[in-house]
Amino acid sequence: MKARRLISLGLLLLLVCGCRIDPPLHLRKPVEAKIELVAEVNVDIMWQLNWEARWEFAWSQEVLGPLGYTLPASMRLHIFTQDQTGELVSHTTHNFMGNNIQMGIFVGKHNLLFYNNDSEALLFKQDGDFDDIYCYTRNISSGLKSSSPVYTLQQKALEATKADDPEEEPVSLPPDGLFTLYDPDQVITDNPEDYVYENGRYILKIEGMLDPGTFIYLIQVKLLNNEGRVVGSNGGAAITGMAGGVDLMTRQTFTSTVSVPMDVYMDQGKDMLGARVMTFGIPGCNPYDEASVAAAPQQTHNFVLNVTYINGGYRNIRVDITDQIRALPLGGVINLELDVNDFPPEGGSEGGGFQALIGGWNEEEGSMTIIN
Repeated sequence: MKARRLISLGLLLLLVCGCRIDPPLHLRKPVEAKIELVAEVNVDIMWQLNWEARWEFAWSQEVLGPLGYTLPASMRLHIFTQDQTGELVSHTTHNFMGNNIQMGIFVGKHNLLFYNNDSEALLFKQDGDFDDIYCYTRNISSGLKSSSPVYTLQQKALEATKADDPEEEPVSLPPDGLFTLYDPDQVITDNPEDYVYENGRYILKIEGMLDPGTFIYLIQVKLLNNEGRVVGSNGGAAITGMAGGVDLMTRQTFTSTVSVPMDVYMDQGKDMLGARVMTFGIPGCNPYDEASVAAAPQQTHNFVLNVTYINGGYRNIRVDITDQIRALPLGGVINLELDVNDFPPEGGSEGGGFQALIGGWNEEEGSMTIIN
């Protein structure tokens, strides 16, 4: 599997020296460094080849927001400094807006970790100064109620949540875009031959790649034989069995699973439902490593969908999309077909909230077509 790299990162360490024509490096002393990020998103290589041809839903970015990733507004840099034996001896953190930071750094060997810190949904945890750093989102509880943006207007009015009776697995807030680069054993050298001398400065050029740590799935459901009966979704949808977080150093996702909710929109002209959701991906693997994905624990992924009918009725439908999720570890487009004749309303408008996780709920079978 070829990893999709969305944001390029170039680091320029500008060693500030005197005004001599050929100044010596200030060996084994802290140097002043300017780190500059050069970032560019190319939506055409986001998920899979020809993804735009697969995505037929009339998505309004002005109303519903962007389909793809957006550039981070601010970054955090962790510097883990090693001693001569390779043991970590210090850990410093630097936050910066935009794409550059000027700071002091010692000549030596360092482990560098970059990630964006411009999200309120993303939470970070580190047990000790030299331990790995993990990213996750909080679970949704009934206490969040109307303050949470993941609830529909009807649920806010009823003070209901998409996490009521979570007997199978917790429901988590969808993560925002996460971009990471871990560059271990980066040497800030004292050898002048490793530097480029430009405009009175020695410049150390380091190149790396920022990769997405969260992955976008676009889901569209074509309604067959609808005849205007399905008019939308009051309860939204969710994908079950997704990873609860990720290790930023190893890119290994958590083995613990969560359900990730999403809002669902209706394209009346095409009799189609569409949704966008961001997740941490498949549990227990490095999504960029084909062998790691293949060895990930077997986990069922269901698309749990609430549909609302013109007569005020509703139905919750569960479709197994495990094969499609496993085939798209970095996210992508999932196309489904649903024959409305197979799913008559099962309840009235009262109490028709999202109950995808109630134990003992019978799984419904329907027609499903995946476009490869």
